[in-house]
Amino acid sequence: MVKKNFEWVADRLELLLKSDSQCRVVVLMGSASDLGHCEKIKKACGNFGIPCELRVASAHKGPDETLRIKAGYEGDGIPTVFVTVAGRTNGLGPVMSGNTAYPVISCPPITPDWGAQDVWSSLRLPSGLGCSTILSPEGSAQFAAQIFGLNNHLVWAKLRASILNTWISLKQADKKIRESNL
Repeated sequence: MVKKNFEWVADRLELLLKSDSQCRVVVLMGSASDLGHCEKIKKACGNFGIPCELRVASAHKGPDETLRIKAGYEGDGIPTVFVTVAGRTNGLGPVMSGNTAYPVISCPPITPDWGAQDVWSSLRLPSGLGCSTILSPEGSAQFAAQIFGLNNHLVWAKLRASILNTWISLKQADKKIRESNL
């Protein structure tokens, strides 16, 4: 009887750990020089169990190909968040946002020399565009996870675990500081 009950629980647990809801993040980088920044996004997506694909597409130098790439992802039925990584005059995020109903997150690589000026092309957008801008690669992956977590219980659970771990770290740091004040 115990073995039968254990098998029943194991079968149910297996169902719980599988998600019918697929999802993915597609990172579009303006050039291969942005690869390091994009790999941070991919790694952070992996922490939430979200598949992440890296592509090179330029809104300025190859807009037709960029829109073809976008259309390929829109047509396969998998919920997708696009993260665009482009420096200088970041046209990639706004072009994607203006041509898709899918969420678009701009995550420009900020450079010490021109970053303060370049970021404005990600922040000030024409009317009718709704892409967000998140400067941190990890933050952009977390925001994508929050979008997917609305319908995917496994992604939601990993988000909640991340929040709990942050809370625990804060409590431990607070305790350590308070004890050092004695």
